[in-house]
Amino acid sequence: MANGEDLKTLLKKNLDLTRENNVLLRKMRRMAIYGNIIKVVWLAIIIGLPVYIYYAFLQPYVGQALEIYSGVETGVGGIRNFLDKLPFLGNFGGE
Repeated sequence: MANGEDLKTLLKKNLDLTRENNVLLRKMRRMAIYGNIIKVVWLAIIIGLPVYIYYAFLQPYVGQALEIYSGVETGVGGIRNFLDKLPFLGNFGGE
């Protein structure tokens, strides 16, 4: 009957190790899920923060700069039209 007792002992040790492995694997899976969630949140912050800063703070200044550029472009176009109409300069634009 020594073989039967040895077999029971081995089966009990195997069951204990299996339970311990199951606990460890569940912890590992949980930590992997938490890690993935943290990565997604971190990426959202890295991508979302510049977009928020642009719309909250920089967008009015960029809009003003584009309006100024448009005004300057219109002014330069007007000056070219004026210079093109002068008889002694001819076609100033080089066209």
